[in-house]
Amino acid sequence: MSQKKQVIFLASFGTSILRAKEVSYDQIQKELEAASGLPVWQIFTDDDTARAVSGIDGQTIFTVEDAVETAVIHGFEEIICVPVFFAKGELYNSLRNRLDFYRDRIDIRMTEAVLYNPASCEEVGELLLQVVKPEPSREYLFVGHGQSIYHNQGYGILEDYLRGKGYENIRVIKLKERDSVGQAIAWLKARGADMRDEQVEIVPLVVAWGDYMAGELYNSEDSFMWQLRKAGFRTIFTGKGMGEYPEFRTIYEKRLAALK
Repeated sequence: MSQKKQVIFLASFGTSILRAKEVSYDQIQKELEAASGLPVWQIFTDDDTARAVSGIDGQTIFTVEDAVETAVIHGFEEIICVPVFFAKGELYNSLRNRLDFYRDRIDIRMTEAVLYNPASCEEVGELLLQVVKPEPSREYLFVGHGQSIYHNQGYGILEDYLRGKGYENIRVIKLKERDSVGQAIAWLKARGADMRDEQVEIVPLVVAWGDYMAGELYNSEDSFMWQLRKAGFRTIFTGKGMGEYPEFRTIYEKRLAALK
């Protein structure tokens, strides 16, 4: 790191589920502080959630603008922003644009997303295999958002890598893509999962839980998991965000180290 007075922003969309924050974002924060020796502030890009959570149990959660203004007031000379986002989609680019507004007042650098080139997709593929430990007798649906070309290409490379490693029983599904449930059902039927009554495990490609993802994936009758169950598949759900796994959290230290 340079000799400037630096602060790290750990940036996420945010969550109002405090336990999800404690077991994911809080752990990433502690590990980045230990690895860098720098202060790490948590930033929620969703302003309403940041304001709702900040102050509970003495926690300080910043909006993007409040964090930058506070850093300037306290004499920091450089911000290193570490976004938790899987890809350079809407959230990543919006965060960068909000930070760009302040570049004439303070130096700002930003790490790469989790998936940003073919090598990073392979790196994440290995981490996911360590975390999930796929069993040959199950089918796996790795489910994430597919809102941008970065997500679509990154997830495609990730799936190709896993297939190349011999994991034909893993499919990467982009939740926002047209008829994602239909795609999952067609793939499972082609695999014969319905005929063999195999267990189907949904693995969410999210860092921490929020109400929105919970509703999309498993809480409501129209959710991804329940639609698969209605279609006759014996579907289970891991119930964890990737930020809860120490193996996966190492990715953020690597992204930070790459800025040296």
